Amino acid sequence: MPSPKEEYSNGLSSNSNGMKSTKRTNYLEWQEYFMSIAFLSAQRSKDPRTQVGACIVNKDNKIVGIGYNGMPMGCPDDMMPWNRAENDSKEKWLQSKSPYVCHAELNAVLNKNLADVIGCSIYVALFPCNMCAQIIIQSGIREVVYYSDKYHNKPEFVASRFLMDTAGVKYRQFRPRQKKIIIDFELIETTVSEIPTMPVVNNFSNADTLIEEMAIRQRISESNVQDKANNNNSFTEKEAALRSRPELHSQQDTEHLAQHHSSGELLPQSSPRVRVMHGDTQSQSERLSEGVRSRGSGAEFDYAFTSLLFLLFLSLYTWFMSR
Repeated sequence: MPSPKEEYSNGLSSNSNGMKSTKRTNYLEWQEYFMSIAFLSAQRSKDPRTQVGACIVNKDNKIVGIGYNGMPMGCPDDMMPWNRAENDSKEKWLQSKSPYVCHAELNAVLNKNLADVIGCSIYVALFPCNMCAQIIIQSGIREVVYYSDKYHNKPEFVASRFLMDTAGVKYRQFRPRQKKIIIDFELIETTVSEIPTMPVVNNFSNADTLIEEMAIRQRISESNVQDKANNNNSFTEKEAALRSRPELHSQQDTEHLAQHHSSGELLPQSSPRVRVMHGDTQSQSERLSEGVRSRGSGAEFDYAFTSLLFLLFLSLYTWFMSR
C-alpha cells in the first residue's frame, strides 16, 4: 500500500477532473539556464563586433553576479572607440577599444551581490583572456564554464590557460542541447487549460438535445448487436445499391462488403452504415430517431433514467462552473 506521503503527493499531482498532471519535459537544465543568462546579458553590450556575457553562480545554483563587455561608468558610449586596432602601432591601439573596454568577467565580479565569490563558477560565452584569468583567480572562482574557444591559439589565451592550470582553476566547455533559445514575450499571454472542454448548457432545450443524442447513440449500439444476430435477407438489394454508387463508400466499406459477400453472410438491413452509404433521402437523424422510438416501453424507461442522470450531472457541472 502507498504511504500517506505518496497518497498526498498523488493527490497534488492530479487536477480537479482526476486527470494526472505531469511536469514539462523541455525545460532548461541548470547549466543551460546559466549559459543562457550569460548570452542574454551579452545583448546589453554596445560592442558592434563582439558581445560577451558572464554569469557567476554559487554552489547552491544561485546567481550572484552578471556582467557584459562595455565601457567604464562615466565614459559615454558614443564618445568611445569601438573598433579593433588595425595594426600593432601605439597610435592605432590607442584609437581602438582594447585599452578602454571592460570585459564581461570583470563586470560580473564587480557586480556581485555577495561579499565574495569564493568557490563559485562562472559561465562565459568566450574563453577568458589572460587579464580576465587574473581576476577570476584573485576573486576565488574555482571553475570556468565557457561556450566558445575560438581564440585558442592567441598568446593571451595561451597565457590564460597557463595561469588557471597553475592556480588550480578548472575550466571546461559546455554546449546546450539546443542551438537556439527563443524568448517569446507573447507566450505569457497564452493560457493552455488542462481542463477538457465540455458543452455548457444554458437552458433545458439544449440539455434535451444532448440527452436525446446520447440515448440515440446507445440504442444504435444495441441495435447493431441485435440486427447482426437476426441477419435478415435484404443484402442483395443493398449490395446492388452500394455497388451502383461507389463514391459513397470508403475502401474499408468495400472490403467489408466483399468479406460478407464471399462468406455468404448477410449484412443487416437496419445497419446505420449501409443506410447512410445508400444515399437515402431521409436524413440519418430521422432514421436513428425512428429506431429509438421503435424499441418499446423498456427503451423509454431506460431513456428516462438516462435523461435523469444526465440532467443531474449537468446541474452539478453548471453549479460548479458558476462558482
